[in-house]
Amino acid sequence: MIVCAPDLTPEIAAKFGVEPCLLITFSVRAPPSRRGMKTLVDVGLANAKRGVDAATYVHFVRRVRPTWAVVPDVFGDFDATLVRWRSYAPLIAKHGAPILVVQEFYKPHVLDAVLDLLRTGAVERLALPMRQHPDASCSRKPRLCAERAERALRALCGMAPHVHLLGPALRAVKTLRNVLGQCERQGTAVSFDTMAYRRAPNAELKKQLGGRWQPRNSEEAAAMLEAWLRQALL
Repeated sequence: MIVCAPDLTPEIAAKFGVEPCLLITFSVRAPPSRRGMKTLVDVGLANAKRGVDAATYVHFVRRVRPTWAVVPDVFGDFDATLVRWRSYAPLIAKHGAPILVVQEFYKPHVLDAVLDLLRTGAVERLALPMRQHPDASCSRKPRLCAERAERALRALCGMAPHVHLLGPALRAVKTLRNVLGQCERQGTAVSFDTMAYRRAPNAELKKQLGGRWQPRNSEEAAAMLEAWLRQALL
């Protein structure tokens, strides 16, 4: 399993038996790469909702040269996202492997369309939104979003070379651990990204930080990430 986060290091990843990946979002200044780690560039939920200038984003991807890059999507609209994919995926592919965000992936006709794209080879890497659905906040309803993702994964795994979960809640990751393992056994690479740990994931850690929920430096952020991964993966 591949985990992407801004504060993830190979040392932290090794503790949980995952492959480390550096998460770089379009709205945040790109951090320096770490010892050959894989990198993921993401548009970000806010940008997906309000839209981004695709040319500027492509320039950003060209500068970062990531391992993978999420192609700009249209929040809650699979058809419009697919139109953007066809325009910008070829440009992004020159600088990093493009990922199609499957908006509305829990709708049967969308899943059928994605399976057709996989069969023809038009798409190889997919991302399932796990922070916000048009009809549900995944932080408030992690079980609902996890159940939707599990149904989709059972159809996609073994078909898609790579499936990524965009910003899943801690409880969603715990719920999906078994199906993610099954995906890997079927030959599908699986990954997820998170920044949720930057709000202390439990009261004990908050107490250790002097009552603060947010980190003041990279060391505290790393401690929060470790605590988050411990609860999500172990």
